[in-house]
Amino acid sequence: MRRPLCFICIAFVAAVFIALQLFPLSLEAPANEDSWVTYVGRVYQKEYKNGQLVLYLEQVNQVEDISKLISNEKSKIKILCYTQVDNEPRIGSTVCIEGKVQSFSHATNPGGFDAESYYQVLGLSYRLVNASVLKESEDYSFYHEFLYQLRRRLEAVYDRLMPEKYASIMKAIVLGNKTQLDAESKQLYQRSGISHILAISGLHISLIGMGLYKLLRRLNVPLVLRVLAAIGLMLAYGDMVGMSSSAYRAIFMFAMRLIAEVLRRTYDMLTALAVAAVTLVVEQPLYLENAGFLLSFGAILGLGCVLEAIKITTNVKRDKTKSKYVYYMQRVWCGICNSMFGSISIFLIQFPMMLCFFYEFPIYSFLLNLIIIPLMGVLMGMGLLCLFAGGVMNGVGGVLLSKLMAVGCQIFLDGMEGLCGIAAHLPLASWIVGKPSVWQILVFYGVVLLLLIVYQCCKRSEGRVRFAGFTKLLWIIAAVFFISQNPPFELQIVMLDVGQGDGIWLETDTGHHYLIDGGSTSESELGKYTLIPFLKYMGTDRLEAVFLTHLDEDHTSGVYELIESGEAIEIGCIVIAKAAIHDEAYEELVELCDTHGIELVHMAAGDVLMDGAMRLEVLHPTEDYVTASRNAYSLVMSLEYGEFRALFTGDVEADGEELLVQALVDDKGYDLYKVAHHGSRNSNSMKLLECIRPRLSVISCAEDNSYGHPHAETLERLEAVGSEVMATKDYGAIMISVDEEVSVRGWRTME
Repeated sequence: MRRPLCFICIAFVAAVFIALQLFPLSLEAPANEDSWVTYVGRVYQKEYKNGQLVLYLEQVNQVEDISKLISNEKSKIKILCYTQVDNEPRIGSTVCIEGKVQSFSHATNPGGFDAESYYQVLGLSYRLVNASVLKESEDYSFYHEFLYQLRRRLEAVYDRLMPEKYASIMKAIVLGNKTQLDAESKQLYQRSGISHILAISGLHISLIGMGLYKLLRRLNVPLVLRVLAAIGLMLAYGDMVGMSSSAYRAIFMFAMRLIAEVLRRTYDMLTALAVAAVTLVVEQPLYLENAGFLLSFGAILGLGCVLEAIKITTNVKRDKTKSKYVYYMQRVWCGICNSMFGSISIFLIQFPMMLCFFYEFPIYSFLLNLIIIPLMGVLMGMGLLCLFAGGVMNGVGGVLLSKLMAVGCQIFLDGMEGLCGIAAHLPLASWIVGKPSVWQILVFYGVVLLLLIVYQCCKRSEGRVRFAGFTKLLWIIAAVFFISQNPPFELQIVMLDVGQGDGIWLETDTGHHYLIDGGSTSESELGKYTLIPFLKYMGTDRLEAVFLTHLDEDHTSGVYELIESGEAIEIGCIVIAKAAIHDEAYEELVELCDTHGIELVHMAAGDVLMDGAMRLEVLHPTEDYVTASRNAYSLVMSLEYGEFRALFTGDVEADGEELLVQALVDDKGYDLYKVAHHGSRNSNSMKLLECIRPRLSVISCAEDNSYGHPHAETLERLEAVGSEVMATKDYGAIMISVDEEVSVRGWRTME
């Protein structure tokens, strides 16, 4: 069997992955949550982030006596400490630190960032906030502290020679420091599909490690010495920049390549890749659920395994009957084709991964990468020369060279940003697919595997059977189409956890999507961190209508962010009540809709929206309803879908509830009731509840909110009418699926 070690490693990784699915690992919440505790631990990493010194501690133990810097207990606990100190402790030193214990937050909405899972991969159990270092030992790691200080000095070169925005990007690309990365640039790179250039990977190793190796070879340094020197330099570089999974993979494979040369053995890229994966997975199995690990290894797997199976031969031989011009043009064309095939091979491995983590795919990333990746070596070279000239060379020559390289880097970054900006404004710039199901992913990779099997069969037939390029393309298109399909339920309703506010998403049996409110007063940047990720997770690239029950911030803030974000999520129209007060908030909404070309629709009691089997009727307010309160004119809507009925109430108050009761005389009851005004005692009157008799009542409110929502009186009334109650503060997003039966799930209980 060829590549026996490779197959053994693949089998091991697959076994670990299956074990993780069957027996998922989870962090235990600290017993002393939100209490002030003193710990002893060893500093193994540190960085500055948002003006705070962040310390990473290992071998952590709780202590009572701060004079003791050594604990007799062996501990594998690692923690993160956010501290404000002037004299930072050295890496490798043991510190006594005091702070407030907090666990990492868990995602409460589909698509939301899960800090618990992210830090669990890093091996961190919990964090200390407002921490202060009480004492530090004299011993420390000279090697790691030297590398840390070296990186700080190199970063200072960029800070001195470039504006802050460019310096932060170069520090991320060359030195692996993303903590100061310009937020707008980072978002632009991510949306354009080129954020991988910010990761320490094979390009860095090729320029630095292989550059040193070739230099030493020119100087006739013995093979073993130059191999040791190159590997040693790259290990030090990896330690300096943080040794991410992508950096480790690239350095490991580089080392295996050089060691194979020393041993006079054939270097096999796939075997080196598999062994690198095993060494990381043995250390931390959860890497198999980490985006950086999967995308980094997936890219090399695509190049090493899939490329040969999908590409069409594009080699050009010199023909004396043709001119040199034609020959060189053909070579350029072949180079472009080979690069495109390389991108497609990476795409076939990474596409399901990208959908699982980011829920969308930037369409023009193929073209951008064809232009940017070949030029990244130039940017890296200029960046390294800038560091060398600005940090090592003295005199006028060093100053001029460093400034010249700094200007060159800025010009390159401006050009790259310009290309990304152009791509972002082109039609269909981002393809929002949503998170695929497990069986869709399996079918997609099944097609890829079938491509490989057929290719190997054709190859062994010694050319007697050919696998046409057109057939390969059809298979790939079919696989992409299949995984991108998001079959709708008959009806889906999701009450988002937006903190102190409201946000309800609907999907009809026709596959159309709607939003009822989307705002919060307790969550900052709700659109960026909650609403947009959720919509992408659900595969929502268009909202047919957004209903704003009224114009208070806790119902509108996230929607306004969505409109202004420039994301590829289209909004058909904004719907508000005809009785809405024409105040400052109303004028702001009108201006926003005019600016972005969104239709503003007014509805009143009696108006009906039909979409497939869904019927959505406005019950309140009437067109002539007059009030001085925004809450009072809240849109109240009744949804009917077959036998299923739901009532959405906004923040309607007592007067509106009286009118509702009159309109709902002899009502047959509701399956779902969105509790008015976050469970306030001043809404949800007993008369209304007895009229609608809800089977399930859902409340949207923040945990420990200053209003005390939901009020005890409201809960007592709901209990009195026999309604089951669920609140977003307890369950996270509440998901209701209406098919032949109604199923209700809380996101926190699902994850």
